[in-house]
Amino acid sequence: MKKSIIALVLGLTLMGCQSAPQQETDDLKLANTAMLNGHADNALLIYKQRLESTPDDAELLFLAGSACNQSGRYDEALHYLKKGQKISPSHQFEREIGRSHLALGHLEQARTALIKAVSDAPSDDVALNSLGVTHSLLQEYQDAREVFTQAIALTPDSVEYRNNLALTWMLDGMPHQSIRILYPIYQRGEASSKVRLNLALSYAMSGDVEAAKQVAAQDLSQAELERNGQYYLNLANQFDGATQ
Repeated sequence: MKKSIIALVLGLTLMGCQSAPQQETDDLKLANTAMLNGHADNALLIYKQRLESTPDDAELLFLAGSACNQSGRYDEALHYLKKGQKISPSHQFEREIGRSHLALGHLEQARTALIKAVSDAPSDDVALNSLGVTHSLLQEYQDAREVFTQAIALTPDSVEYRNNLALTWMLDGMPHQSIRILYPIYQRGEASSKVRLNLALSYAMSGDVEAAKQVAAQDLSQAELERNGQYYLNLANQFDGATQ
C-alpha cells in the first residue's frame, strides 16, 4: 500500500512537471496566432507574462519587441529589443530596432540599425523595405531605389514594395517612372486605394489631370474629388507636366 501511494505521488509530481512546459508552449502558440491575426496587443500580454519569470530570455524579448512594433508601442519596443540585442545580438533585433526608430521619426538611428541589419542579412526583404523608406524620408532617393529594387527581387509579388519604389520616382520629380510601375498593378486590378491615389498623383504631376481624376474617382466622394481636382491642377502647373 505504501509503495502504491509513493508511486501515485511520484506520478502526480511527474505529471505536474510536464504540464508547465506544455502550458508555456500552448501560450506561445496562442500568442503567435494572435500576432498572425493582427492582435499584437493580446500577444504582448502573453509575452510579458512569460518575461516575468524569464526576464533575460532573448527570444521572448524579441517577440515582445516585435509585438510592440505591430501595436504602435515603439518606445516600449525599443526597451525590449535593445535589451535582447545585448543578450543575443542578431540582424533581427537590428531590423526591429530600426523599424522602431523609423516609426518614431528617428531617421538617422533607423538608417544605422537597418544598414547593419541588411549588411548581416542581405536577403531580409522586410529590412530592405524599411531601409528604403528611411532613405526616402531622408530624400536619398537613389539609395532608396536601390534597396527597394533588391527587396522586389526577393519578393517580386509585393505590391507594397513596388508602390514604395514608385514613390521614390514621384518624390524625385519623375512621375512618368512612377506611372510605369503603378499602372500595370492598377490595370491588373491589384491596386489598393493607396496605390490608386499615388497613381493619380503621378498623373497629375505629369500634367494629365483628367487621368488623375479618373483614377481617384474610385476612392473619393464627389466632394473630395472636386477638391482634389483643383489640387491635381495645381500640381500639374507646378511641375509643368514633368516628362522624365
